[in-house]
Amino acid sequence: MKTKNVLTIVVLIIAMTLLLTCANENKIVLEKFISGKTKVLVCPVHILDNQISSYDTISSKKIADYINEKKYAFASVTQLCPPANNKWRIDEAKILTISINLFIEFVKKNNLPEDTFILYPEFLKAGQNSAVVAVHYCLLNNNGEIAMRGLLNSHWDEFKKVNPKTNNDCVNVFINGFEEKMK
Repeated sequence: MKTKNVLTIVVLIIAMTLLLTCANENKIVLEKFISGKTKVLVCPVHILDNQISSYDTISSKKIADYINEKKYAFASVTQLCPPANNKWRIDEAKILTISINLFIEFVKKNNLPEDTFILYPEFLKAGQNSAVVAVHYCLLNNNGEIAMRGLLNSHWDEFKKVNPKTNNDCVNVFINGFEEKMK
């Protein structure tokens, strides 16, 4: 009986730690973004492929065009690029958390204008064929506060609907996830 109680307490402590250390969305910041009177800078998409890191501005342009077409904000592609998280891990949540933390520090060091948001998308690929395994993104305000974040992989309908193989497919996964957050 004591072992069961100890295990329960350990699990609760771990769960609380994860909840407190995970970067969370701020509803007030998201509502400010949803108001539609903001500017969004879309960073080059970071592609982490088997420990190799690259950037894709074509996909960033497609994301900016989507945001503009939907009139969510006034979006443009920026060359501002946060430090890349180049360490592949089995735990995607850890990859996303590290990327978000690097992104937050980057935004805090740059003086972005008031009412400006910045979006950092990430496409993860793995294996010999560079199969798409996840699409991550994070939208911050000019103070580095999280408005929206996403981790989309084979466990999510937004990912399954597309079954991504290309960067363009990854943009569609991003759009599916973003639309869910905008509801």
